[in-house]
Formats: sequence, C-alpha cells, structure tokens
Amino acid sequence: RRDRRHARAMVSPMEDPPPADVAKEDDDEELQTMAQKETWLRARGVEIESVEDRRNAALAKKERASAHPLDHVEGITRRVKYVKIPCDSTHQLEQLFAVLAHDAHGDVLPDVLAPRFAGGGSVDGHAAREQAVRQLGEKGLELSQSAIENATKLGNCETFALVRPSHTNGHRGVYLYLDEVGLLKKLPANERANQLAVACGFANVSFYGDMFIGSVLQQPSPMHNTDFLVQDMDSSNDWLKRAVSENLEYNASMQVLQDAMRDKGGMVGGGSSGGGMPGGVGEGYTWSQTDDEIELTLIVPDGTKAKDLVVGFKPKSVTVALKDVGGTFVDVPNLYRKTRPDESTWTVDSGRDGTGTKVVVTIAKVDEQVWHSLEGI
Repeated sequence: RRDRRHARAMVSPMEDPPPADVAKEDDDEELQTMAQKETWLRARGVEIESVEDRRNAALAKKERASAHPLDHVEGITRRVKYVKIPCDSTHQLEQLFAVLAHDAHGDVLPDVLAPRFAGGGSVDGHAAREQAVRQLGEKGLELSQSAIENATKLGNCETFALVRPSHTNGHRGVYLYLDEVGLLKKLPANERANQLAVACGFANVSFYGDMFIGSVLQQPSPMHNTDFLVQDMDSSNDWLKRAVSENLEYNASMQVLQDAMRDKGGMVGGGSSGGGMPGGVGEGYTWSQTDDEIELTLIVPDGTKAKDLVVGFKPKSVTVALKDVGGTFVDVPNLYRKTRPDESTWTVDSGRDGTGTKVVVTIAKVDEQVWHSLEGI
C-alpha cells in the first residue's frame, strides 16, 4: 500500500481516467523513498503537505512576526521616533520608530536596539582581553574567546549622553546608541557621529559602525522616551546650540556635588568599602560598589522621612522620588547590569553626625561582575 498520509485529492471530476496500460505500468513502479512517493502523488494532482513544508511555513511565520512584532494599538502602545546614523556617510540619515508599551518608562531604546548590533564582524580576542585586563585586572585574563564571540552574536547597546536633561533644555536629554564592541569588531569610523560629539563639546571621543540617536524626557516623571526627528540633527536646533554650555555647566555642578559629598563623608569611587572598584558621581548622587552590591548615596532636604519617599527597584532601573510632591531625586533608567530588586534595600540617614540627611540605596547585583559605570556608559 502506498503511503498517502497528509494527502488531499485535487483531481478534477472532468479529468479522464488514465489509460489502463499506463495505470498498470504505474502500479508496477517501485517507490523506494518518501520523496519518490511525494513526486508520484503530486504528478497525479494530489496536494502534499510534508513535514518540511510545515517546518518552512512555521519559520516564515516566525520571521514575519519578528519583522513586525507588534502593530501600534492606540491606548496600549505608542510609537517613538529615532534616527539611524549610518557609518557610510554616502547613506542618508534614516527616520525609524519603535513600538513601546503605552506606560513604558526609562530609556527603552538600548533594549530595542541591542539586536541591531548582533554579529557584524568578529571581535579581536587579544584586544578584548587587553581591554578587560585594564578594567578588571587579573580577572580580565579569564575572558574566553567563546564569551567574546557570544557577546558579539547577541548584540550589546551602549549609550552616550550628548546632552543630559536639565531645566534649561526642558528636561530633554539626547543620547547616542552604539555597538558596545564596535571598536573591537574593527568597524569603520562613524564620522558624522564624531562630528556631532565635537559640536556638543566632546573633542576626544570616537565612534564606530552604524549608530542611532534618540531622546528622553525626564519631566514629567517618570523619565520616558520621546521623539527625535531627522530635522533635529540640523545645527540650527536649540538643543545643539546650547549643548556645549549645558555640558560645561553639568560638569561644573557635578564637581561641586562631588566636593560636597566628600566633605560630608560621602564615598566617591575607590573607597575602602569598594575595594578600589570603580565608582563615581551621577546626577544628584554618588555611587560605589562591592563584589555583590551597588550603593547610591544622595543628599535630600533636611527633615525628609522614609514615609516621604518612593524608591522603585526594577532589574535594570532604580528611582528615588518624593511621594506626594512628585519631585525625582534619582532616575537611572538603564543600569549597567541586571540586578535583584527583591534583595535591594534603602535607608534614610537623618544626618545626626552633621553630614546632612542622606538616602542610602543598596542595589543587589545578579553576579559579582565589576560595574564600570552605573548607567552602562
């Protein structure tokens, strides 16, 4: 008996039956393989759906879904526009958009764009290990070639702040999004991105490979992505005209904050509790780390109580805000690595030692990896 599973007859009732001699000759054929059987059936007008056909159809459906994962639904999702800056300067800037959850907060673009940096060239393992040793010491020697290749395949997005949110720019920050290992992949330089950074006051930075640029609004809280258009790249735009002065003002204010925190006993990187690990100053806070924790310290108005605060922990973000007034002290939407929200804590130090009222936020790391920045930059 011939195997005719998954077959559906397609023979038209108007067709004449095959001649008897032909039918007899066909019946005498030896059909050894499934492919031969399928060919025999198709030749006689029978539609076959093989296992391979079903597999290919499922794969095509999956590819279509990944190309258009979610259509915009009013009230449920929202579209946010951003711009692609190709490293090939002969290619025009490209207006793109991401579909985000309606209530998505923080800068979501790093997660959206990470897959775009997957692959794109092999990483120089020797150079990667040299950089790891400079950052991690002897632990950097443990970085394997397979780990380097896996990081390249998955894609990693790094952010670079061209302008940070402030009251002078309507609390709108503008950020570049780049391949974290673009240099190690030996990607070509992105001259337009380099020139944009210079225009914002950053003279000694270099970017490689295709990049993207987008913006966030810090107020009204919580921080969220907002549209960035191709025309926003024009040098006549106010954000770009003010970029140099705003960055100078930001650096000066951070130096004042760092000095104040040091005078009041705050720790700024390289302290004894962090064992010489990286730390630093952010917008309104200082941070340090141990093998398994990140500690943020911020000064708040005297008299602030725990009941006055709302501290939000998520795997990749942390916020500290006033409960009723709505003012935000700290909003870090894209932490360097994932954390454990259920193991993270915070306390209020009333400053009885004369150092002022402080909030100390302790964030539990997922692993013992060294953080080289709080925000992944």
